[in-house]
Amino acid sequence: MARTKFSQLRDGVVAEPGATERLAGLREETLEEIRLYELRHGEAISQAELAGRLDVTQGAISKLEHSDDVRVSTLRQYLDALGARLELVAVFDADDRRVPIYLGRDDAA
Repeated sequence: MARTKFSQLRDGVVAEPGATERLAGLREETLEEIRLYELRHGEAISQAELAGRLDVTQGAISKLEHSDDVRVSTLRQYLDALGARLELVAVFDADDRRVPIYLGRDDAA
């Protein structure tokens, strides 16, 4: 079976008309949908290390990362431990408006 180098496949995809724009759109869409554990992996931080930073158990980190309903304060602490900050934005699709939301005194700083 013949093998093709990844670089050749990539070059073939990028050479197609409109590929750069499609790839940029897909990249943006992917970033909008990233899950907490993917974000943590991207920072090369283990659940155990993050748990230590937050003074919780590794199991608590796992539970948080797989939860469908997370408190904003908990999410803020998680992201802070990763070296990020939480920004909330209300999106009004009808007129494509984005409004920053500030909760408490720490967000507006």
